[in-house]
Amino acid sequence: MAAWQFRPGLWPTIATLLLLPLLISLGFWQLDRADQKAALQRAYAQKRGAPAVALASAREQRADKAAMLWRECLLRGRYLASRQFLLDNQVVNGRAGYLVYTPLQLAGQDTVVLVNRGWIPAGPRRDAVPEFATPPGPVTIRGMAKEAPQPGLLLDGAVAEKLGNNLVRLQHLDPAALAKRNGWDLLPYVVRLEPEADSGFVRDWTPPGFRREMHLGYAFQWFAMAAAVLVLYAVLNTRRKKDES
Repeated sequence: MAAWQFRPGLWPTIATLLLLPLLISLGFWQLDRADQKAALQRAYAQKRGAPAVALASAREQRADKAAMLWRECLLRGRYLASRQFLLDNQVVNGRAGYLVYTPLQLAGQDTVVLVNRGWIPAGPRRDAVPEFATPPGPVTIRGMAKEAPQPGLLLDGAVAEKLGNNLVRLQHLDPAALAKRNGWDLLPYVVRLEPEADSGFVRDWTPPGFRREMHLGYAFQWFAMAAAVLVLYAVLNTRRKKDES
């Protein structure tokens, strides 16, 4: 009966030692992403259906960012149309566009909150200025408090670009930086306008934690690739022992 011998080569061993930790770490990273989305789902479920928070009167509650996230909010005040923000690189149904953030000053106060009014398409050129209406007088709106969108990969170049019509195009929305730059008493979260609000914007919001299963699937793929690397390493480095008799 032939005997087999495991004799690992130098380069296969080096390649395996490099690939294996990378694949395993990617798998655990995807599991962590799935856990984060599960936590968002739980927080959303706990706060969904709670009474709306009237931001103009709930002065102490509105300052507690952790307590406010995913709470429905009632806002009374006036849009500050002299400075509005377009968050760049937002794609809906394969079409490039912007999320429009308009600051709203609460009635009778200096406090300002950024309102995500929804998505609009970008123009045919980068210098094209989008057009949309902003109510000039007092408004009463409803929305949901949420974290400002986290940046992905920030490319080199201008982070903020001034366009016409008092619009500023942003690659990254940083409420703290906007508050400092404009001298605002700005709440530390944004309010996402309800889908039934004013027309002219796309507001097809998805619930938090959406596509958690996707991350679990990716984690399985990375772990399977790590197992395949181990099996391949063992097979390629196992040889039939020569008969020395």
